[in-house]
Amino acid sequence: MAMYPAQHPISDAPVDRGASPGSLATDTYQLFLALYHRGELSLGDYRKRLGFSAYHWSILVLDTKYNRYHAYDVTDGSSPDPLIRRDLNPDFQWTYRVKNNVHPESCDSLLIRMAIGEVNDGTGPETIKMLLQSVQLPVKSAYPPQNCVNWVRAVLHKLRFHGYASDLHSIEITIDRALAYADLRMSDPDNSVSLVDHHGNELILRPFVYSEIS
Repeated sequence: MAMYPAQHPISDAPVDRGASPGSLATDTYQLFLALYHRGELSLGDYRKRLGFSAYHWSILVLDTKYNRYHAYDVTDGSSPDPLIRRDLNPDFQWTYRVKNNVHPESCDSLLIRMAIGEVNDGTGPETIKMLLQSVQLPVKSAYPPQNCVNWVRAVLHKLRFHGYASDLHSIEITIDRALAYADLRMSDPDNSVSLVDHHGNELILRPFVYSEIS
């Protein structure tokens, strides 16, 4: 992860939808809004005081051809480098983070995945990565405070603008619904769903199932 990625201005210019290397027009990538618990910060008085930011918010992209996920989020946490034994983010600045080949099912802190749209126009993960990187990072000194929720909200607007989340008629309702399902998962994990569509309907099976990559 880069220490201080360049802050790109928010742009409504259409992205280049030409096929990226290795990405065919028939490839489909499903987009999810994902919420993760933050330990005690997601409970009780902390949950009431922190509101939306009691959870960590990110975007997951499922490569349906190979059944693998890519994760995109922002963080102001420390970034220890084990080689030089130094924190690469000592000032806790907001940075854009990309993780490839993640496994949501094995992540204990993941509460819900909400399907929000899909990409099937030949655009691959690298283009999605650049599109999300163009969303402005939270401002550290802003008031009210900005955080990963502000970034995700802007991402949802950009994805909808570019036609990748066209069914999200209300971004705020989508965010409120995701928050409500995260609360349900925290209060009753054994009897609440973890995979839903943007209307809140449970997805019983994976939207797409393909053979694992060899």
